[in-house]
Amino acid sequence: MEIQALKIFNSIKLILFLILVLGVITVLTACGDLVKESDTGACNSAIDARNYETAFSVCTSRKDKASALMGKAGYDIVNLLKSSGTSTSTLTDPTGSNLGKDDNVGASILNILQLSVDVIADNDTRAAAISESRTNLDSASALLQPSLGDNSSDPLNTDEILLNTFAISFAMQLNQLEIFDNKTTSTSTLPSVSNLSCTPVPNYDSADAKAVLVAMDGHLWDAERDGMMCNRIKNAVDALENDNKTTVVGAAFKSGNKLH
Repeated sequence: MEIQALKIFNSIKLILFLILVLGVITVLTACGDLVKESDTGACNSAIDARNYETAFSVCTSRKDKASALMGKAGYDIVNLLKSSGTSTSTLTDPTGSNLGKDDNVGASILNILQLSVDVIADNDTRAAAISESRTNLDSASALLQPSLGDNSSDPLNTDEILLNTFAISFAMQLNQLEIFDNKTTSTSTLPSVSNLSCTPVPNYDSADAKAVLVAMDGHLWDAERDGMMCNRIKNAVDALENDNKTTVVGAAFKSGNKLH
């Protein structure tokens, strides 16, 4: 069930990413900057200067306020143009097969938002910037989403629908990075019953592995997903009272050496 759900999620994520790519191409091929100038002078000047904090305060229209929030998140025409000159490649597992496959969709999003390792080298600083970006994306969608339905008295226009789509999709991807992209690996999604531990994959700490196994870089390895899932289960069991923990671990022994 867990594997099937993950496959469905990845399929949805791929569809959303293709939509995002199409939207970016639309922006860069003269259909207009979604972070547009406002008709009012103060709003116009703030957005032109990329002063999105001020823009959010002085702009009055829903679209301009959402555009300001998207700009604060890193989604504006300047960053789109910067990202158009670079590409994000899928990494190869230097350990052979221990890390598994690299999902680089997150790296592509970070490139668009100018939050990649090349732009922000320090891991902690980059993680904080990604979290702040997601917060602004969530705020943009919170502003737009209530007016998406047909029954809204003030329905979204085309630009607002695109902004809302980008905000939701980008935020979902950044949240996935926050959850899984932490360079913690495991050979299984389930902790061992014998010592309630999650075993890192072989050679995870080798020089070659360290070069590609980087926290919050947008590259999600299979082993990173497994590591986070395993540790979440482990932490949940660790949080149980001793009697309940004994019951859970004892029942797991009946099904093998992994918690089920």
